[in-house]
Amino acid sequence: MATLAVYYAQGHGDAPVTISTPDEVDALIDRVRRESPGHAPMLLEAHIAGDPYAQGLDVGVRGDRGVLRYSGRDWPEGVYSTGDGPSEGEPLVYYFMDNYTEFPPNAEVPLAVVRQAIRDFLATGGERSARVEWQPGE
Repeated sequence: MATLAVYYAQGHGDAPVTISTPDEVDALIDRVRRESPGHAPMLLEAHIAGDPYAQGLDVGVRGDRGVLRYSGRDWPEGVYSTGDGPSEGEPLVYYFMDNYTEFPPNAEVPLAVVRQAIRDFLATGGERSARVEWQPGE
């Protein structure tokens, strides 16, 4: 099992949050869920600790739902989670620190899927979760 370096708040550039167990994944998601404002949901960037330029998993949290974006050697342009929302319409917006990031309108998935995707990313050393339905970006 790997250790993840997770960035989502000012100051994490020098000292990211590190997680290395499924319990730590849950604790982090619970904390971000409490801290994430509904009008400006938080986006986290997770990488294998010590290798910020390899595969990455972006994780957004809004209440009991969230979004995912995976990028890596096999998907340099990135792929997005696919939820049950409409595929047409305004993009979803999540905020990494003070910068907004757009996601496809149907990218939101249940929080349980978000948690599992991070656990899979952690357990496999940075591989894309096979338990998530993915879609290419525009």
